[in-house]
Amino acid sequence: MFLTHFFIIVSLISFVYAEDTRPTPAIKIFCSGVDAKFKDYKWGLSNCEKVNWNHVRNSDLGTPLVWTVFGNENDAAAKDNVSIIMCGVHGDEITPVKFCWDLINELKKDSHSYQDKIVVVVPLVAPDSFFKVRPTRTNGRGVDVNRNFPTLDWKKYALKRWKHSLKSDKRKFPGAKSGSEQETVFQMNLVKRYKPNKVISVHAPLTLLDYDGPSLKAVSGKSAQDLLNQMSNKAAGYKVSSYPIFPGSLGNWAGKEQHIPTYTLELPNSNPRETDKFWNLFKDAMIYAISHKMKPPID
Repeated sequence: MFLTHFFIIVSLISFVYAEDTRPTPAIKIFCSGVDAKFKDYKWGLSNCEKVNWNHVRNSDLGTPLVWTVFGNENDAAAKDNVSIIMCGVHGDEITPVKFCWDLINELKKDSHSYQDKIVVVVPLVAPDSFFKVRPTRTNGRGVDVNRNFPTLDWKKYALKRWKHSLKSDKRKFPGAKSGSEQETVFQMNLVKRYKPNKVISVHAPLTLLDYDGPSLKAVSGKSAQDLLNQMSNKAAGYKVSSYPIFPGSLGNWAGKEQHIPTYTLELPNSNPRETDKFWNLFKDAMIYAISHKMKPPID
C-alpha cells in the first residue's frame, strides 16, 4: 500500500511544473551565460536555474539547447492542444529572447493558462549567437538556422538564391547542406516529439504577424485565420502581412510542408530597453494563442 501511494505521488509530481529542479552542471554554465546577458541588458534576474529545463542536444560549440514544458505531457486531452513557442533563432534579435522569458514567467505564475494544454517554450534556439559579445544573426558556425531546414526546395534554390539574390550575404548563409545544424535538428525534433497544433516563432524587427500553413480555405485554415486575426486584435491591431516564404525556413518546413499552422511574430525592434513594452502589448495575444484549439488539418 505504501509503495502504491508513493508511486502515485511521484507520478502526480511529475505532472506539475517544477520550479526548483536541480540544474545539471551543463545547465548551470548555460544559465551563467543567460545571467550575464540579463545583467548587460538591465533585465533584472533571469532565475534561469529555477526553470525546469529539458536538455538532450548541444550546439556544435557544446552549448545546451534547452526547452521547458508546461502542462501534462501524458494527458490525452492536453495533447489535442499543443503549442510550441520559439525565440532566439537569430542571436542579434535581442527582444524576442526576453519575450520568451516573460512568457515563461507568466506561465509559472498562472497554471490556468495551460490547463488541459501543453506549452513548449524555447527561449534560445541558437544560444551561441546570442552569447557572443556582439550577437550575430548566424549560429556559432556562421549559418542562418532559419534557412537551414530541409525543405523540398532547399537543394534547388537555397544556395543559388543566397549567391545571386543575396550576393553571398554572410548573415544569411543557409549552410553547405540542409539540416546541417544542431539548432535546426533541435527544432525539428521538438516538432516531431510534441506534434504541435501550432508553432509561434518570435523575431524582430519587421513589425508584423505572418502565417504559413494549411490553406486558409480549408477547415483548419479558417481556424488558423481566426487565431491570426485575434492575435492582431488583442495587440492593438498589430499589422498582419504575408511575408515571402524562403527555402529552408521554419515557416516553409513546418507550415507549408508539415501542415502545422505556423506564426511568425516580428517585434518592432531589437532594443533591449523596450522588452517590457513589447511583452505588455502581446501578453493577451500569446495567452489567447495558447488557449486557441486548432481544428484538424483537413484540406
